[in-house]
Amino acid sequence: MVKSLREVFRGLPVDPEKIKEAFKSISGKISGSVVSLSSSDSTTYISIQLEDEVLLDLRVSPAVVEMYVSSRLLGALEEMGLPEVFEVLEKYSSYVRSVSISKAIPSSSLYLVVQGDGVNIPNIRLVITKDFFDLSSSFCKITSSDNMCLLLNRILEVGRKYFNEFLGRG
Repeated sequence: MVKSLREVFRGLPVDPEKIKEAFKSISGKISGSVVSLSSSDSTTYISIQLEDEVLLDLRVSPAVVEMYVSSRLLGALEEMGLPEVFEVLEKYSSYVRSVSISKAIPSSSLYLVVQGDGVNIPNIRLVITKDFFDLSSSFCKITSSDNMCLLLNRILEVGRKYFNEFLGRG
């Protein structure tokens, strides 16, 4: 059994069938969802779908690892070994539409994208390379109950941790 998606993002060799088993465990929590696995050349695609909606999508190739998680499976990030993202977004989980994490090996870059509802939580994009980072947000508000600037800072901290761990800079 795959211990976590961390292994995949670290670049450890993992059997696609074992990833599929882990996805089936997660899929079992949503009635009617289906896990599919396909491979072409050296790229593996695994997804969990409910009818036409993609709930979780993973693409693994020698050059890129990409993962998309819809709001319906946001809690699965913790179960799959990426708890830091879930912990940062947990307070806003009802406003988050999706989270994407990508690691591009040729450019040594990490992307973390949060699609918010645009009202309660912004759309956030973080790009980290060895030389710079770019963090952008569709808005940043500070109220008595919310501090989006603090949220952005926490996302940057998680992104840096993942960059160091997944791209061997730690």
